[in-house]
Amino acid sequence: MPKTSRSIWAVSTVFFLTLLLRPPLAAIGPLLTTIQNSQHWSTTQLGLLTSTPVLCFGIGAFLGPRLLSRYGLSKAFTGILVVLTVTILGRVWFGFEFLLIGTIAMGLGIAVSNVLFPALIRAEFPNSVARMTATYTTMLSGFSAVASGIAFPVSESLHSWQLALSLLAIPGVLGLIAWRITVAKDHPVAKVEGDAAASVNMWRHPLTWAIAAFFGLQSSNFYVLLNWLPSLLVDNGMSEVNAGGTLALMSMVGIPVGMLITANLKRIKNLSALVVAISLVTSAGLALYEVGPSLAIPASILTGVGLSSSFPLSLALIGMKGSNQAITTSMSAISQGMGYLFAAAAVFVAGLSHDLTGSWLPTILGAIACALVQAFAGRFAVNHDVV
Repeated sequence: MPKTSRSIWAVSTVFFLTLLLRPPLAAIGPLLTTIQNSQHWSTTQLGLLTSTPVLCFGIGAFLGPRLLSRYGLSKAFTGILVVLTVTILGRVWFGFEFLLIGTIAMGLGIAVSNVLFPALIRAEFPNSVARMTATYTTMLSGFSAVASGIAFPVSESLHSWQLALSLLAIPGVLGLIAWRITVAKDHPVAKVEGDAAASVNMWRHPLTWAIAAFFGLQSSNFYVLLNWLPSLLVDNGMSEVNAGGTLALMSMVGIPVGMLITANLKRIKNLSALVVAISLVTSAGLALYEVGPSLAIPASILTGVGLSSSFPLSLALIGMKGSNQAITTSMSAISQGMGYLFAAAAVFVAGLSHDLTGSWLPTILGAIACALVQAFAGRFAVNHDVV
């Protein structure tokens, strides 16, 4: 079959798979109040539910390379698509315990996909790695924003938050079809073997922990807002529809800025100043949320710009600082794994602190502190190398 035909199906697979990686998470935040009123679950229970996927991201960062080495790319992504489709479809119908178990399985599937996506892009698009990576990260942010904005209206129109969340499994079915057609074409996906051990023990290298801190702190703020911002805004008097729209604005507004910074990263002479500026912009936006709904729009613009810039920058730092493939892979696994584990704890603590204090002020102050410490970690990372 023509190579272009395979490429079309591979692009379709990336498209449908990306639809599974963020919308099931982004759609939960705007629906938390509806879910809580319907099921009478505590904020701590919901905090456990929302922090679990991020915890799985940390675990999956360490599992991904082993699964890839053992099963190869084709079987690995077939398994990922099956797990995501089944769990997204069925996790919401049988109570909190089943929802939590399904969320754990879904989170691990997303986590392994996060780690293996670069291998997929290298295998299927060897001549367009940068372009496809930029497309992938843009779709992640865009689909997350759309899901945040439409989750509550769709739930209301269907009169069921369960049905609204289950519909997010549809891309999984389409993705499975596209992927099976892709691997059946005449240019089989090459099995990507795991890298040899890094020549430097990156677990003991301070640069690894600086990047892990930068990645983890920016991730914690993103996922805290992704899960709890609508609840914060509703508690401050905003409607659920507008709260979901505000979260969508935050997710969407920074996308072009993040793409612009990433595309011109090599042209920026003072990365230390950039890291500090991003952190200060994020802090300012977080502070405005506590003022009230009247400043939610400028708050979302500032935090959106800050967070959408720090995420691609954290990934770029991993690629820039790794002196060879083995070191880069090791640094990536450790940084993402430990960073997501920290972010998961932050999401849970945010919900717990609200349960204990009845206020979102501790969460906002903690997020601001994370953004400021992020600046110091980022400055260390940009000014040091592995050697």
